[in-house]
Amino acid sequence: MSLTSKEAFAKLPQKLHNFFIKFPPRPFVEYSNKSTITTDPKLNPFLPNKNPESGRWHGAKISLRRSSDLYKMARKFGIQDLLPPLPKKFYEEKYNNKNWMRGVLQQKKHKWERELPQKLEARKEALANMDEIIVKARPSYKKQIEKREARKKNWF
Repeated sequence: MSLTSKEAFAKLPQKLHNFFIKFPPRPFVEYSNKSTITTDPKLNPFLPNKNPESGRWHGAKISLRRSSDLYKMARKFGIQDLLPPLPKKFYEEKYNNKNWMRGVLQQKKHKWERELPQKLEARKEALANMDEIIVKARPSYKKQIEKREARKKNWF
């Protein structure tokens, strides 16, 4: 003996029932995954949205606490996929993608330690191109370069 969709809908808790009346489930309406404008028909009630006329942001219609309550209730009934996309992850999704030992395995280091390889590379490049850099700043340096070149030729 299976339930019809109307009977199953009637057995939902009142909060979920009211939510689905105000915001129909996913198969009937497609909701946006990111913030949009307030006049968008795909408006997600769990995300903040921007008013195109005033340029101001409106907070989410349903707070994070209420959205988590709705998600937990829907999960008990196995209909969490019918809710609009949520800004935060819950349960298995949250823990499967977590980088548990981030600070131990890959430490942040000090700023000078993070930037040291680029700094050494830039220094090596500057030493290799030193003559051109000095000539740009002081054109008269070309004479000294020519003297040095002449001494090297006479040396060998």
